[in-house]
Amino acid sequence: CWGYEANCDTSSRFEPKWPTGCRNDIPAVVYNQGDFGYIRNRLNELDEIQICKQRDATNGSDVRRSSMNCTGFVEFCQAHHLYLDLRHAASRAWPRHPEDVLSTHEVGGNCDVNKDVLLRQNTPNLNGELRAWFSELRHFSDVGAQQCDLFVDKPVVFMKLDQGENMYHHFCDFFNLYISLHLNKSIDFHDDFLVVNWDWSTRKYIDYFDTSWQVFSKHEVVGIQDWFGKRVCVRSAMFSLLPRMVLGLFYNTPLQNHCSGSGMMKSFSDLFLHRMNITQNGPEPGRVRVTFLIRSKKPDYLGKVYRQIMNEAELIQVLKNIPDFDVKGGKYSQDKMSFKEQLTVTHNSDIFIGMHGAGLTHFLFLPPWAVAFELYNCEAKCFRDLARLRGVRHMTWSRGDKMTSHSAREREFDPENHRYWNFSFDPTEFRRLVMDARSYVLSQAGFSHDEF
Repeated sequence: CWGYEANCDTSSRFEPKWPTGCRNDIPAVVYNQGDFGYIRNRLNELDEIQICKQRDATNGSDVRRSSMNCTGFVEFCQAHHLYLDLRHAASRAWPRHPEDVLSTHEVGGNCDVNKDVLLRQNTPNLNGELRAWFSELRHFSDVGAQQCDLFVDKPVVFMKLDQGENMYHHFCDFFNLYISLHLNKSIDFHDDFLVVNWDWSTRKYIDYFDTSWQVFSKHEVVGIQDWFGKRVCVRSAMFSLLPRMVLGLFYNTPLQNHCSGSGMMKSFSDLFLHRMNITQNGPEPGRVRVTFLIRSKKPDYLGKVYRQIMNEAELIQVLKNIPDFDVKGGKYSQDKMSFKEQLTVTHNSDIFIGMHGAGLTHFLFLPPWAVAFELYNCEAKCFRDLARLRGVRHMTWSRGDKMTSHSAREREFDPENHRYWNFSFDPTEFRRLVMDARSYVLSQAGFSHDEF
């Protein structure tokens, strides 16, 4: 069992040994915050918060009867026989995720609506566009038996997507979709459903990772704009967990210090690699596979390039001078290397090294014996937490006297933010850290090794 089922005991759940490294009093807290215990708590909310109650059939009527239940703050909803009136939508231009966009009788169902229960979920500081669905569903109402221009029989998952050009932010979308499928009890993970991108704008959504959708659905992503001008009836719908929920998953997970390992994150990684057909060719005796990720030198909107490793070539040469290292150094460029090719290199890395940045989301797909070496974390913990949730060892630079900053404080806005600086690193200290990572990999992979 996964761990959230009523009859699933601790010893039988997925990855029962996790989390590890915690103080004795907090593993249960961590399990409920960042593992399948999170789903168990959300399922309890889903049972309790019934917005739209199905009516009993009368006089043998076969009129479609609707229902909708949600979790707290309307972060996730599950609906049957949902009605959307989008006839007004084509009449004007919209931002990507407009608030309060559907009025009374434009969203609802043929059911008894408990307006008090719905309005109690209104928490204004939690209603951000990528945090909850309250703004879109606040006017959910009893619309009776409606005529529709479009009937959608396939299950629908509505999503509000984060930045498609940024791996870290976009994988917040994919991970929360995966968890939503568990919440929806779609645990066979069939791929015959529609993902509908709830993006009302006419601006193109740029998606560098569009091949990732095949992990979940065999259908192309549908834009909500495709339904503009129509009354739409959806047989089965899910409003997915969103990428930037407060105390949510992936982006804002409150991970306790020293705790490591989430079965939920590992199961996501396993499914993703399996459906992308990524295979593992190691570990290989006498050989440590090292990937050094080189950041893009593309300037930002101010014409600046930050988080560059100024002595990058010198550090790569340090790696190449270690006899049993097989070193790959390069960029994960979308126009030169497919995402599947990137994943193959990552999953076949024993040590993965890179500067703080979205590319380190690849930590999710390292093998269990690997080391995730964030060369410098820029005083942020997000990739440390990501590696620890995945259950792999994380390392980062800690000695300020062994690194030099460049272009520091030149940015007028937020000058002390290390993400807008460049750095060089002492090669001797770098070698010491890399050799520590090597020792860990060899011990975890069960190999004996020589000292160099």
